[in-house]
Amino acid sequence: MSGISRRNINRGAMSVIGLCLAATMLPAGASTVFLASPASAATSGVVPIDFASLTQPTDAISNQVATVLRNSNKFAVTTWWNTTKDFDAQTGTYLDFGGTGENNIRPGAAQAFGLATALSMGVYSPTETGVTKAAAEAMTVKLISSLAYRHKVNLGSTGWGDHWQSAHWTAFAGTAGWLMWDKLSATDRENVRKMVEYEANRYNTYQPGYYRNADGTYASPGDTKAEEVAWNNTVLALAASMMPDHANKQTWMKQVVALSLKANSRPSDVGTGVDAWKSVNGFKLGSMTGSNVNQDGTVVNHDIVHPDYMESFAINLSGALTLGLSKQDTPYAVRRSYDRMYDSFVDLNFTVGTMPYNDPKMAGKTFRAPGGKIYANTNTNPADNSDIYYPMGNDWGTSRRMQFATMDVFADSFKEDGLASIKGATWAAQHLNKVQKMQERSADRRTYTSAGEDYYPGREEWVSHHAAWAYLARVISANGRYKITQAAY
Repeated sequence: MSGISRRNINRGAMSVIGLCLAATMLPAGASTVFLASPASAATSGVVPIDFASLTQPTDAISNQVATVLRNSNKFAVTTWWNTTKDFDAQTGTYLDFGGTGENNIRPGAAQAFGLATALSMGVYSPTETGVTKAAAEAMTVKLISSLAYRHKVNLGSTGWGDHWQSAHWTAFAGTAGWLMWDKLSATDRENVRKMVEYEANRYNTYQPGYYRNADGTYASPGDTKAEEVAWNNTVLALAASMMPDHANKQTWMKQVVALSLKANSRPSDVGTGVDAWKSVNGFKLGSMTGSNVNQDGTVVNHDIVHPDYMESFAINLSGALTLGLSKQDTPYAVRRSYDRMYDSFVDLNFTVGTMPYNDPKMAGKTFRAPGGKIYANTNTNPADNSDIYYPMGNDWGTSRRMQFATMDVFADSFKEDGLASIKGATWAAQHLNKVQKMQERSADRRTYTSAGEDYYPGREEWVSHHAAWAYLARVISANGRYKITQAAY
């Protein structure tokens, strides 16, 4: 099958813009593909993605993911753009997001990532969205360029950034920019590059917190640090992927290894644990002073065992997506524990009325009826085979499925479901089917019809970025780009 391509415009002659980028013109009728010039040592140049070497996956799971992503695209380029955000009413060169906090920046970044993935990977459908590809590209480019322009490294002290979650937003916006690189102006490319570089460099010497100390006491009762460590990690992987010859590349990759292991650390990895003597990609597990995951693979947040936050291991593994796009190997540390933690969804049994953990924030609490496994199938809802059991309840609403679908797709795509009795492909089909049916309830293909289904304000954008992650996983897998290395950094 021919390579994935979205560049069907004639740009004519283009100049080299100082980011090691050159335009290679193909014969008439062929797509224009922008390839990177050989990068010299210690340059901050961005190496664009080689789309011509990628083929599009066409298997059943990939097609399901593509359908969910296209549906989220439809909502994005219609209701979301025109009404929810009212961006069509803004006439300035760059969008005004109304502030610098999470609810201002994260939604646009997540939506830009979803749209950029669909547009760059040949998934976007003008027929199904009712909006032309050119118009969708214009919206996506405006989102990307505006997010980059309004980052503090480009705008100054009034810009966003340096937030406890801004690495997460930058990973979305930066990956979107990289995917749409040939559509951005030279100025906007540099803004994207600087945004990613700035946020990555924040973590060059970062020492994250832990949920539990090595001696078993609780450093942060009721509140794992797994998720935030994982999303800080993804911006480092993105920077190393986009700028492979940067002077800080080795520092970034060293931190990718360290933060991956710290995000997924268990008590057996630290102190006198049985695995504390081990080294992974040159990092000694016993050097960690705490852990963020329970020994059985569960994660505690909001003072409960919380399946939604157990997704931290998938956020961690999303770094393999950008590394794969840049044809780089993925450190073993990034995938370590995925199979164990995924199995905790599938096979770990929760007994009603018990509480095996001694976290003081869970004192007096027990597992709720009916008990069983998180991937409950039809255990608590006989009419829903995508049913999820929340052993201690859920404060985000019980209709979320896209994060589980993404974890399933990762597990199947990267063969990280070896310990699970029922494999990722089976669960992916059920959870993706649930999301698709939810989207089909509305003409604009929004996933949720009420806030009660998911209380997070950015719930639709959240679906979009998860669908993008899932589709990129299929692309990386189909093209043999998930290659694990044990090398030290």
